[in-house]
Amino acid sequence: MQPKGSAEKELQKENLYKDRTKEILKKHRGALQAAYQNHTQSDNGEDLEVVRKRYAAESDIIGRVMANERSAFLAGIALSGVAFVSVRFLPRYLAVRINPDKARKLREADEIAEKAGTRWMQKTAAFVFEASFGAWCGWRGYNKMSSMNASSYEEVSKIPLCSGRSRVAESVCPEWVAFVRKEVPAPFWSNVDDGDDCGLQDPQRWRAVRDFADNCVKRKVYEDAYRKKNGMDAATPVDVPKGGVPDNILLLLGEKKAG
Repeated sequence: MQPKGSAEKELQKENLYKDRTKEILKKHRGALQAAYQNHTQSDNGEDLEVVRKRYAAESDIIGRVMANERSAFLAGIALSGVAFVSVRFLPRYLAVRINPDKARKLREADEIAEKAGTRWMQKTAAFVFEASFGAWCGWRGYNKMSSMNASSYEEVSKIPLCSGRSRVAESVCPEWVAFVRKEVPAPFWSNVDDGDDCGLQDPQRWRAVRDFADNCVKRKVYEDAYRKKNGMDAATPVDVPKGGVPDNILLLLGEKKAG
């Protein structure tokens, strides 16, 4: 069990570790885009459709995740529009409804500002504030919807277990496992084990980050065992059979999870 003080200190480094995950993903952006679009390329004359099917399971997972993200994005845009309209028109509307004479006073104030040449400044300042508030609400709405989508986190974390081959696993896994198991100290992960009230900004994200690394290890163990069983060279890619890598592969092979 990790000392509580160490775990609490690690909470302050959450954004630092988050930036590191972004850095890793940005580094492998090309492979991630290829995985999403299922771009195929054959170096040995294989039929492109065969190659495409080899990565189909991974592409399907990423497609479902992106569909969820699009829904969250559209919800954010809708919230942004509602917030903008509410701030722009609702105060004046309510003021007039509550006090009908207010409409006349507002018109008079607008006329005075027009004559003074300051009306355009008022309009510009108001628009900037309203647009900024609307954008902030939309961004917060998107983040909230996205972070609540636990299924997307789970889907992403299981990409290394997919059948066939995985561009994501082949490109990201080595560095991701090193980050989770070597760069981030154990006290930080003890916060993740404390549940949703652990003090982390996004505990679901961090559970997915750790699960992804664990599943990377499982895929490597499975591939190594598969190569050994089938007399394959260590550098030969493995097409994982239908059904994917068993989630309990470490237990099945008598391996320790710490590996």
